[in-house]
Amino acid sequence: MTDFRLEKTIVRFEDKFLIQELNYFYALYVDKFQVDQWVNVFTSDAYFDEREFEYGLHVGHDAIRAYAVKLVEDNIFVAHLMANHTITDLTDTAARGTVFALVEALTKANVHARFQVIYEDEYAKVQGEWKIKKRVLRKTFPVEIVS
Repeated sequence: MTDFRLEKTIVRFEDKFLIQELNYFYALYVDKFQVDQWVNVFTSDAYFDEREFEYGLHVGHDAIRAYAVKLVEDNIFVAHLMANHTITDLTDTAARGTVFALVEALTKANVHARFQVIYEDEYAKVQGEWKIKKRVLRKTFPVEIVS
């Protein structure tokens, strides 16, 4: 006899793991300047809001790709350290989450900046794969210009 409650718990655990891994790949792809892979972590109609940092609002793959290309053009190094990921309101096809991150960047203009942020997220399962549907960045600490 199958215990459906246990089966559902195992599925939820796997979904949480996959959503957390999605965020690690988000960081890896942007840090390695892998534009197409980075864009693919988002749904095709994703809402990506960095207006609090004056980097704009980007809706959909085309807008996110254009922003990613600009990041590659403007930066030499970027490093995201993702932490304290919480996932809530998890269903079979949707979830919400928050992720804290420490982000450092060195621009081609030789500016070294440090950002401490929180991502406020909505996730969607699209054709069996978790994607970021909405991501809003918020400051948790003022931006620091290191050099």
